[in-house]
Amino acid sequence: MKDFRLTASTLNDLAAEVGRLITTGKAYRVSIVEWQTKRGPSINAQQHVFYNQIAKHYGDRSSLDVKNFCKDAFGLPILLNSAEHGDKMAFLLDKLNYYRHSYESKMKLVSCLEVSSLFKTAEAKLYTDNMIHYFNDIGVMIDYENRT
Repeated sequence: MKDFRLTASTLNDLAAEVGRLITTGKAYRVSIVEWQTKRGPSINAQQHVFYNQIAKHYGDRSSLDVKNFCKDAFGLPILLNSAEHGDKMAFLLDKLNYYRHSYESKMKLVSCLEVSSLFKTAEAKLYTDNMIHYFNDIGVMIDYENRT
C-alpha cells in the first residue's frame, strides 16, 4: 500500500484496504505519521535568492559555490538527522570517505548529491533559518527580499 492520507472521511477506505491485505496471509508493518506535504516551489526559490545575495556580498564566488557550501554546512546535518534519509546519507558519505576530502573536493562531491531537494517542509525551513542565522552572524545580511 502506498502512502495514504488518513482523515475522518478516508477511514473506511483504510479499513477496507487493511482487511484486504490481512486476507493475503502475509505480515505487514504499519506506521502512522502526521501527513506532511512536500515543500512548495516558493521555499526553493527563496533558497536561491539567499544564494545569490550571499554570492553578491562576497563577489568572488558564484551562487553555485554558495549553494554547495550551504548543502555541506547546513543541509547534510539536517539529512543525517532525518528518519527517512539519515541512514542512507550516512552510508553514502561513509563510502565516499566524504569527511576525509579537502574542502574543494567536498564541494565537488556535494554538488552531485541530492540534499535540499530531499527536505520536507519543516526541514527546508530549518535549512533557510540556519542560513539566515549563520550569515547574518558573520555580517552577511540576507533577507527574504531579492534586493538588487
